[in-house]
Amino acid sequence: MVASDEEQIDRLRDWWSENGRTVIAGLVLGVAALLSWQGWQAWQDNRIASASAAFAQLEQMAARGQGDVVERAEIVATAHRGSSYAALAWLMGAAAAVENNDLATAVAYLEQARESAGREALIATIDLRLARVLWAQGKHQQALDRLAVPPAGFEGLFAELRGDVLADQGDWVAARQAYEQAVATDSGNGLLRMKLDSLPAAKPAAS
Repeated sequence: MVASDEEQIDRLRDWWSENGRTVIAGLVLGVAALLSWQGWQAWQDNRIASASAAFAQLEQMAARGQGDVVERAEIVATAHRGSSYAALAWLMGAAAAVENNDLATAVAYLEQARESAGREALIATIDLRLARVLWAQGKHQQALDRLAVPPAGFEGLFAELRGDVLADQGDWVAARQAYEQAVATDSGNGLLRMKLDSLPAAKPAAS
């Protein structure tokens, strides 16, 4: 039997009486979640845009040689901690510190950059720079420790720098091995072959 209009209305009223609050609550929660997501997304977009603008200003400052780039880099990196621009700001600050011959600050900034970096390739690049600065400080073993485990794709670069550090120590045997490993990954590198060919006759490292 087909229900009359009044019966359908009564059933609708009964259903709404039992379920209306739940439906409204669900709609409210759904709308709140959507607005919350949109708000978070907008906040993220604004945060990235702000970090990008701050880093661009830092780049301009460094390019023009204006202001204290080391100090400004710390401000930018700290203000935008957690963004990809933080690691880049630390790197730029480290480069400026090296130009100022402030190697201790360069090492500290590079360590911060490493902690902020999320990509393996960027971490590997930072390790190479750290090793170079540590080597410049005369900390040969610390530099070699940074180069001990090269990530995939960076074997040649790590091996070449290991060779440079070992050669500076006078460890011709180990330096030759490192250069040969590097040549194996980049046989067309003329400068690398010159380094290998210029090594003195193999002898143990000086004690």
